[in-house]
Amino acid sequence: MEADSESRKEAIIKAAGEIFVQNGYRMTTIRQICARAGVNIAAVNYYFADKKNLYVEVLRFYKGIALKKYPPDMGIKKGDSPQQKLRSFIHSFVTRTMEEGPSAWFGKLMAREFFEPTDVLDELINDVIGPSFLMLTDIVREICGTREASGKAVDLCAMSILGQCLHFRISSRIVNLMFKKKNFSREEIYELAEHVYHFSLFALKNYFKPGEKGETSI
Repeated sequence: MEADSESRKEAIIKAAGEIFVQNGYRMTTIRQICARAGVNIAAVNYYFADKKNLYVEVLRFYKGIALKKYPPDMGIKKGDSPQQKLRSFIHSFVTRTMEEGPSAWFGKLMAREFFEPTDVLDELINDVIGPSFLMLTDIVREICGTREASGKAVDLCAMSILGQCLHFRISSRIVNLMFKKKNFSREEIYELAEHVYHFSLFALKNYFKPGEKGETSI
């Protein structure tokens, strides 16, 4: 009986995850989830109380799946050069938001939080987004080879890199139309990540020039 209950709960989570990825949190309804999972609304209320709690459980469930394929260290290895760290970070970030299948759903949901923030954004910043951003700013400082650069300038450079990584996910409909594609293959996703890497690396090497500290008034 307990196994049946857990199976029903997981079925709801899986159905909700698929629809949240497709439609976003706000455009997803409990009725859609129930229809996909083959349960009634009472079942969702029993296991999760409301849509927000269900969304939190979906994030936790698919975070566990994602971590098995996409490690939190972004694939960065001890002894990697700053350039290798940047490449690993970008490839991991782009892949986890553009690949298809359940293992990439957490990345897709995280990408949505950047332009459709929900009530759980603060928790996600503390748990996932914040640590990843700090990792990237450290990489930026290493590549620039200076600790004199202002914190704001480094943060802005890191934001610019993240913006490029997120662009292909957030603007996927436009990107797909421009490239005349429905989906990108694994090889094409690799090429996109390589482009972001080389573009970002060139920019960073020329951003903090001798005699300049990357000051900003923002």
